[in-house]
Order: sequence, then C-alpha cells, then structure tokens
Amino acid sequence: MEGKDPLAMPASTSGAESLILRLKDFYAAFSVENLGRLDDIYTQDLEFRDPIHHLRGVLAVRHYLHNMATNLKEYRIRYTDEQVGSNAAYLSWEMDFAHPALEGGKLLSLRGISHVKYTDKIYYHEDSYDVGALLYEHVPVVGFATRLIKNRMKR
Repeated sequence: MEGKDPLAMPASTSGAESLILRLKDFYAAFSVENLGRLDDIYTQDLEFRDPIHHLRGVLAVRHYLHNMATNLKEYRIRYTDEQVGSNAAYLSWEMDFAHPALEGGKLLSLRGISHVKYTDKIYYHEDSYDVGALLYEHVPVVGFATRLIKNRMKR
C-alpha cells in the first residue's frame, strides 16, 4: 500500500460509508503521527464521550489522543460489527493494548461500542465499554477488591 492514502475511498462509496471507513482506518493506524487526520473526520466543535472523559472540541480530543498514543506500548483494534445510517453509526470493536500503568504493561483486551453522529463530519462520538475491565481490575489494590466483589455477586 506504499504511496496510497489508506483513508482515500473509491468514488462509489456513499458519504456516510466513506466517513466511517476513514474513522475506522484512523483508529486502525492510531499513532501520534496520524493525529493530523482528526480534522478530516471530526468537526471543530466535536463532543467526545467515554466512561471516563467528556471532551468538547477537536483540540481537547487531539490532546487526549496524543497522551494516549504516547503512552501505549502496543495497540490493535478489530471492528466486529457495524450499523451505518445516513447520519449515525454504531461500531462494535475489540481492542488489544498495553499501557505501562496497567498490569505492568501486559497486553490487555477490551470490548466496546462506538456511537457516532455526523453530517459531512462526525460531531458526536461516544465510546461505551466496561470501565472495570479497563481500569479497576488492573490496578493492584482496586483490582483485588473489584474481583472479590464480582466473585461474591456470582454466588
């Protein structure tokens, strides 16, 4: 694929499908180097939510993603399903990542869903995932307590 723009789309693809493919390609190649592509995907007044953050504006999202990309030691995302409409889409995904602050940098997996709303660009992006699976279970003292509570609830 050398010399080709991985975010370029064939002319036959609809605007919504093209935008969603650019979004997926951006996160598949997620790195500090490709953060410049945010302006091609998101509006300047973007609202971005996940279980931990509520960010407004593409500059705030760029800063958040820059910090994330800088600290990740390993990262892969797989999209497992999607529903794309004319102005909204849902994407389910599985992410493998290694972060030095979680489990000593061990490779972890997380499943989630992204809900995006758009016109010609995405103005709303919400990621939903189990924050316990991301953080609570992988921080030493909190992880122990979380696993203990979950085991008691299974009884």
